[in-house]
Amino acid sequence: MRPQKTGEPIELSCDVTNVSQLPPGGRLGVSWEHIGLPDEGTNAHSSKLIGSLDGYGNLLSDSAYKDRLDSGVLGLSRVSPNTFKLRFLRTQKIDMGQYGCTVSAWTVSSQGDVVKAAEYKSSPLTVRWDTKSPTLNVAAKTIRKASVGGATFEMSCTVVTENIGDWIGFAVNIQSQEKLGETVKTIMSLSPDNVVQHSNPERSDNLVLSKTGAAEFQFRLAGVQLSDKGYYWCNVTAFTKQQAEQSWTVAARSDSNKVSIDFQENGPSFSITIRSDASSVYPWETAKMECFLTVTGSSPKSGTAHTQTG
Repeated sequence: MRPQKTGEPIELSCDVTNVSQLPPGGRLGVSWEHIGLPDEGTNAHSSKLIGSLDGYGNLLSDSAYKDRLDSGVLGLSRVSPNTFKLRFLRTQKIDMGQYGCTVSAWTVSSQGDVVKAAEYKSSPLTVRWDTKSPTLNVAAKTIRKASVGGATFEMSCTVVTENIGDWIGFAVNIQSQEKLGETVKTIMSLSPDNVVQHSNPERSDNLVLSKTGAAEFQFRLAGVQLSDKGYYWCNVTAFTKQQAEQSWTVAARSDSNKVSIDFQENGPSFSITIRSDASSVYPWETAKMECFLTVTGSSPKSGTAHTQTG
């Protein structure tokens, strides 16, 4: 089993011939080695021990692969009397290169000690795959347009990835700027572990950023104000890791297209009406008059449309 891309599994087999010639009480052990692909313009890397199984099936490793062996992402096994296997559940780019197995035969001496009788080394096997660069594309669209002050604005961001792997997490920053080319502000963010942070806690009740799908996110801004006018987009970072307990590793970053909040606001307008309880009075009489003030449009503080009468 060979991978077609990084993140897929590898399974290599080491087969021993003439195992029937092993003397009674004899045992087989195996060690696996790896030589990385040469760096561009340099010589090949030196051989590194991955791990070994002794004649009793005990796993031995003090190599750089120990953490992966202990976690189970990398495994050594004996599947039959004459067959050993090496398996990577998820490959990394550094796993490309040459692999070899060395089989040792152990016998019991007349004194009862276990001694190495022979050792056989396989020919190297080269394992490599296409390592295309990871790509990340983000598309933003307006779901709910804010056409007046006080309305609610909503946008979604959909992420498409290639060559990143199967275990992916996303960090999303909602960013904005009043005009193109001006200072960029981060409104709020969502981590790969779904932790939300607000840059302006005073407006946290009006802001929502949530994950609505495996690679889709939605942002909502309630009660838009004049200061909210401008361009909005998603800044997305894709992370990957080999297993759940490992830390996230950055794979790629990208910004979405920009969508805008833009509405016409002419400010409040006033109308005044006056009413009297009498159409005519004599100089010594008293008349009652009422004055009514009506305000329509957006409040300069809240940006909400309302009508007041007094």
